[in-house]
Amino acid sequence: MNNLLADADICVKCGLCLPHCPTYNKTQNENESPRGRIALIQAWAGRHLETSKKLLEHIDNCLLCRSCERACPALVPYGRLINNFREQIKGDRETTLAVSLLKKVSHNKTANHLAQSGLRFYQTTRLQKTARLLKLPGLLGLGKIDRLLPDYHEQSPLAPHYPATAEPKGNVGLFIGCMGTLLDHETVNSAIKVLTAAGFNVSIPERQTCCGALDLHDGDNETSEQLAATNCSAFADKSLDAIVTIASGCGSQMKEYQQAELAGKVVDISQFLIKSGCDLSDRLMPLTASVCLHTPCSLKNVMREEQGAAKLLQQIPDIKIKPLPAAIQCCGSAGSYMLDHPQMAQALLNDLLNATLEDKPGYLVSSNIGCTLHISAGLRERGVTLEVLHPITLIARQLKDKAID
Repeated sequence: MNNLLADADICVKCGLCLPHCPTYNKTQNENESPRGRIALIQAWAGRHLETSKKLLEHIDNCLLCRSCERACPALVPYGRLINNFREQIKGDRETTLAVSLLKKVSHNKTANHLAQSGLRFYQTTRLQKTARLLKLPGLLGLGKIDRLLPDYHEQSPLAPHYPATAEPKGNVGLFIGCMGTLLDHETVNSAIKVLTAAGFNVSIPERQTCCGALDLHDGDNETSEQLAATNCSAFADKSLDAIVTIASGCGSQMKEYQQAELAGKVVDISQFLIKSGCDLSDRLMPLTASVCLHTPCSLKNVMREEQGAAKLLQQIPDIKIKPLPAAIQCCGSAGSYMLDHPQMAQALLNDLLNATLEDKPGYLVSSNIGCTLHISAGLRERGVTLEVLHPITLIARQLKDKAID
């Protein structure tokens, strides 16, 4: 309680955060603003407000995009405040079936492998089509997960080490997270291809696990810290110059691990390549296409590494990059938020899709798997064919084979 009050008391209620809050801009409800949520937590921690369904709804409606935190002149640790409050009241919160299943697959490698086998059968037979026709996913409470599933592609096993295919520059660990091989294998393979072509030896520790963000934001600090400890052990190799992430949601979580030695090495893959002086422009095939650049909140507001993707993509000859308008604040994905708060998630996604489709881009790129799945699902539901992929995947596709001979 004292920690909650100490963090909440830093807020001077100036209101500079309000224009940066997606939920406040949608509702114009002070309780749905950062300032309002802090006031509610203050009142609760000071025992002036009882725990109630309405209180929990207002706090849980927060996307934790942390745009307010970046704009705050008083440096209120808003993310920590919300996470600590959720830990205090976790006994009063309910976890949905979809989130429980997601956490199970994220934490347990056996469950993850079973999920891979199940998805292969579900998507390569007529089962998925039949199930959707009969609306079974919705009836089973899994409709929100089913809509996110990308088309199935056969995967190849990952090796623990990939040597540089150009003059060696250093050693990196690649964090693929709990969903990398399950739902995002092309991004994983692309990261390996580009990093090795840029001269880096790539290690992929088998013991790495979920970053812990799902649990932290669900109020389960204990499990989140256990997962962090496992990852710190997995990436303990002193020869690693950096721990490269391909999902900014994972990267933002790992950058705030209490284990400073690991946290200080975590960097988004695009930012890492730019900071290391990697120039692939003479090894990339031209791409005459317009690319819409989506910058995830976690990359922009927590990792503060939003420039890397644009600078890396600009190395592709003839490419035209157009960022989304500044008014588009969040896609609505926000980890498991899109599963528990589908109405707000859809409203925010609609704003993004409307802005994107105005320019009729050839591709949309995003540096976070959750955002990619959410945006792709929205496009499919509109009947729009627009590929959504990671910036590193676009780089890998344009990389000339001779560059890595």
